[in-house]
Amino acid sequence: MSAGADERAWDGGGGLAADTQPDFSDFDDLVAALDRWSGSLRGWGPAAAIHAEWSRVGPRLDRARRELARVLVVGVIGGTGTGKSTLVNALAGADVSDAGDVARPTTTAPVVVAGPDVDVSWLPLDALRARVVRSDAPAVANIVLVDCPDPDTQPREDRPSTGAPERPGEERPRPSADNRNRDLLEQVLPACDVLLVVATAQKYKSWIVAREVAAFAPGRPLFFVQTQASRDADIRADWRRELESQGFRVPRIFRLDGVEAGRRAAAGLAPEPGFAELVTAIDEELAGRAARRVRRTGAIDLAAWFVQESRDRLTPLVEPLRAFVEGVTTERTRLEGLLAAAVAGKLRRQRHGWQRLVASEVVERWQGGPFATFVHAVDGVSSLWGRARLGGGLVGRLLAGGRTDAKPDGSPGWQAVEEIGLSESEVEQSRSILAGLAARARIGDPLIGRVRLDDSQVQSLAATLLDRAGRWLGTGVERMVDDRRGRLGGAAVHWTFEVLFASLLVAVLARAGWGFFYGHLWLGRPAEGAGFLQQAFVWLLLWGLALRWAVFRLVRLGLERDIAGLVGGVPAARLVDPLLADYSEAGRRVTDYLAEGRRLDQTTTRLAERLDEPTAALGRLRPPTSGAAP
Repeated sequence: MSAGADERAWDGGGGLAADTQPDFSDFDDLVAALDRWSGSLRGWGPAAAIHAEWSRVGPRLDRARRELARVLVVGVIGGTGTGKSTLVNALAGADVSDAGDVARPTTTAPVVVAGPDVDVSWLPLDALRARVVRSDAPAVANIVLVDCPDPDTQPREDRPSTGAPERPGEERPRPSADNRNRDLLEQVLPACDVLLVVATAQKYKSWIVAREVAAFAPGRPLFFVQTQASRDADIRADWRRELESQGFRVPRIFRLDGVEAGRRAAAGLAPEPGFAELVTAIDEELAGRAARRVRRTGAIDLAAWFVQESRDRLTPLVEPLRAFVEGVTTERTRLEGLLAAAVAGKLRRQRHGWQRLVASEVVERWQGGPFATFVHAVDGVSSLWGRARLGGGLVGRLLAGGRTDAKPDGSPGWQAVEEIGLSESEVEQSRSILAGLAARARIGDPLIGRVRLDDSQVQSLAATLLDRAGRWLGTGVERMVDDRRGRLGGAAVHWTFEVLFASLLVAVLARAGWGFFYGHLWLGRPAEGAGFLQQAFVWLLLWGLALRWAVFRLVRLGLERDIAGLVGGVPAARLVDPLLADYSEAGRRVTDYLAEGRRLDQTTTRLAERLDEPTAALGRLRPPTSGAAP
């Protein structure tokens, strides 16, 4: 892609080729996605910290895209006595900043060096207490140069002499925390687009300077310069290894003598070779179209750094979160098992209720015939006795033909819920276990509530749970009743029982007719009278009851299997979800947050690799690798 096309793509101009537009439009989409993601779960501590970091990174990315035409600000940073101000004077072509070996620190307030026509009104000069100096030197013609306050002024404590340099990754407060230049330094560096890091053989391993550079390097390309070349040995190879160990990409380190460069500039002589190379690099890397490339590269690096920092923050929480989510599933399954066992036990203990309910449904479909009439009569006589035996409770009300959504008297609480196997102690045990797992994943209020539910929560959850259980149980029982009614309520079964019942009735009538016509009238025997009728009624009643028992037996066939099938559907019904809803929802939201972070991490890595524009002189923090992402 050409530089011109690059710039148009960044500016959002028209007339782009099809293969140039997606690059930076994808970057804009990434920034928008990061903005949404960073603020999507502020109730979780780690996500709140990520959002706080984004509140600093987001505006920088926005400015990088809006301020393409502005000249770059180069902040010169280095330890006390490294020749930083001397180098600034050489670049400015005049003594614009105090430099010397008598008073330390030399730089206690920033000095801003700019060309005669360069607008610096947008800089917070008053807040920085900066002194502005105009210079027509070629080195600062296309940039704004800032001599930053020394970062190693008045450290909080002397660095212990261990013989080995500290790394910026060590957990130690930044040196500017107790530094009288802290406010100035940390207001100056955010205004810089590029950092020019100055070091000497004595201070190139300074942990104080390294920590300040590492804190402000994300999204800012860097020049690395060794000064005092006439006095010190060449330490560039060792310094490069040191910087690379700190996570920097270091294509080049310049080596020059600031004092000699300043002397030559003042005398109008040819520049010192190392100084000339630095001036050329500044012109080639920071002026004109190159300045836009620097902003683009810096913005991409900054976004990649933010994602990497977020990934590093979230990765240690992946396993605790997985354990928490699995714990929610485990405790839900345990509570569902208790509920299923309790419901199954009540259904088994109330088999007579099943018989009455299903048999009455079947018999209602049997209209016409002596056996149907007999069963209706017996059922009518025994119905009151059968209802009295069912008792109360959710299952009893259901099998007695009551409303499945009926509530117990008064406000429902744990006593009502215990009917379906869930006691207060069992629920609190589950919530206590999950609270411990949640703490390991740093999940707390407001995402999850307290372990012990208050009275209002108990009443609301109990009402919801009983309503859901009643609807689920009512639907299941109705489905089983319909299945049996379909199998037993058909004409074939009906008329089979009618024939069997009628066969005894026919036999009784035949026996009565035979005894009267043949025995009494033909043979002259005495008529059998009322005794025979009583015996016939008893046999007919017993036969009818036997057939009714057979109907109940058919009803009971497969009942155990159907009860097991019904309670086996408890997990799918999600009946106990209200009891662990806050934990379940917290696990889902945090899991989704990490999954989106993983997707953005992969997107950022691919985008950074595609849009990477390495240079021959500017260093930078290494782009993140797509390692163990959350």
